[in-house]
Amino acid sequence: MRQIEIPAEKPAPIGGAAPTVAVFSHGCRANQEEIECLLGALRDRGFRPVPFGGSADWTIINTCSVTHAGEADARRTIRRAVRLSGGGRVVVTGCFAQRDPADAARLGADLVVGNGEKWRIPDLLTSAASGEGSCTGVLFQADPTTRRFLGHGTRPSGFRTRAALKVQDGCDERCTYCIIPSLRGRSVSRDPDEVLAEARLLVESGHQEITLTGIHTAAYGADRGGPNLAGLLRRLLAVERLERIRLNSLEPQWVDAELLDTLASSPRFCRHLHLPLQSGDAGVLKRMGRGYRPEAYREVAARARAAIPGVGIGADVMVGFPGEDEEAYANTVALLEEVRPSYLHVFPYSERPGVASARLPGRVDEETKRRRARRLAALDRRFRTAFLRAADGAVHDLIVEAKEDRAGGAQCLTDTYIRVAVETDRSAGSWVTARLRWIGDPRRMRGIAVDSAVEESRR
Repeated sequence: MRQIEIPAEKPAPIGGAAPTVAVFSHGCRANQEEIECLLGALRDRGFRPVPFGGSADWTIINTCSVTHAGEADARRTIRRAVRLSGGGRVVVTGCFAQRDPADAARLGADLVVGNGEKWRIPDLLTSAASGEGSCTGVLFQADPTTRRFLGHGTRPSGFRTRAALKVQDGCDERCTYCIIPSLRGRSVSRDPDEVLAEARLLVESGHQEITLTGIHTAAYGADRGGPNLAGLLRRLLAVERLERIRLNSLEPQWVDAELLDTLASSPRFCRHLHLPLQSGDAGVLKRMGRGYRPEAYREVAARARAAIPGVGIGADVMVGFPGEDEEAYANTVALLEEVRPSYLHVFPYSERPGVASARLPGRVDEETKRRRARRLAALDRRFRTAFLRAADGAVHDLIVEAKEDRAGGAQCLTDTYIRVAVETDRSAGSWVTARLRWIGDPRRMRGIAVDSAVEESRR
């Protein structure tokens, strides 16, 4: 692998014909936010975005490595981009690039950039497109800790009405099954003033709703001595015309009374928490290194519901972790029946290279994993159905995200994370007040517009 040279100075914006750039992201919301930031920065430098999958001067792929399936998807995407780019350059970054940059290069990537150097991509491509330098090889450091957060640029890409804003990266937890700390580095919190500046930029570009994202978002501020996540949320209330603030996944042991009280303090904070459970068995949680017991998760969910009436609570659940016998699995089902989340994300255990769980005894066969996952999928359908049925007849203020969806209405998302197809002629970015109706689909509801008071108040 050949290390590339880094431009000594920030290159000037490109003159003449605009080079084209296509982007694609796998994996988590943090990855999606990063690719949107890269596209926004490149637009500022004179690049012209084009759809992924066709000819482009530059194609950037942000990859995932959290599971075998994620890496397989990344490899397929890289091969496809090399085949369809029409002779353009392919740039591969993200967690797969960090874990195995040589493999990414063998697949045909012209430039491979590790996570810690991702922020350099706009300058590298601008320099190469201006003829000031070469842009092939590998830019990689063994320590992937974030040194600089990506900005959205002066003209955010606007992929959707709901913007993502990364406020934290990396993770200091040591879950025994997780490869991410070795690929993202230490937990780093973004400067709060920088967060507010980015939020204002996103609002000025037309976004009324922002989702705060990160790898371990709940740990925000711990490395800086404050403010913590609750303090950051309170500061964001000062951003004018930011109507809604969502949070991505939060580790349950970090969800305290201050955070719940803060979320309950303003209708601008969405009533939705995604709290990864992984297992409801104390022994499995200990072997996972999760740092909490089942009763602690039960208590957090109960406190959230007491503090935030109507809150939607999602949960990640892993099946087939080493040592998960039938009793341990039954304990997980029993806890889920007691907590009754509004939805589940169910994953089979996927062993990653170098993680501590790879050395644990008690392997679970693939058929058992599939059987357990099927049962939890049925439980998920039941929980979703109950949550949506309970919302039947409720009136919600909604932002139109897209004009048409597959259910035949404008696509919206409630603050409690229910997808709704609303019968309205309002355009994307407009507000609509709608009464929710159960239509027999556990993944979405129908919305009937009832008045225009919300839209009129925001004009």
